[in-house]
Amino acid sequence: MEIHNLIESKQYFVDETKVNYYVVYEKFENIEALIKENRVEERNQGTEEIIYIFHGYGKGDLLQTICSYRLDIDHESISDTLNTIKEEHKEIFK
Repeated sequence: MEIHNLIESKQYFVDETKVNYYVVYEKFENIEALIKENRVEERNQGTEEIIYIFHGYGKGDLLQTICSYRLDIDHESISDTLNTIKEEHKEIFK
């Protein structure tokens, strides 16, 4: 079984995006859990960092993922990814 523990989260561009658009960074700790002889063994699978662009349609609505960027695969750093978002998703900004 795979377990993804959220260990850090931060919202970016809070006052710069249009209403109901959100740019959110999340860092996960990934663990593989195995059951062996009536006990659970956990193996650390490392961390994963993703920046999401979400859109909601009103207060209390579910958020739809517009796009996501995995760090270390798509981009090297948070600031690099945020610059890419500013360039490629101008429609979400005021």
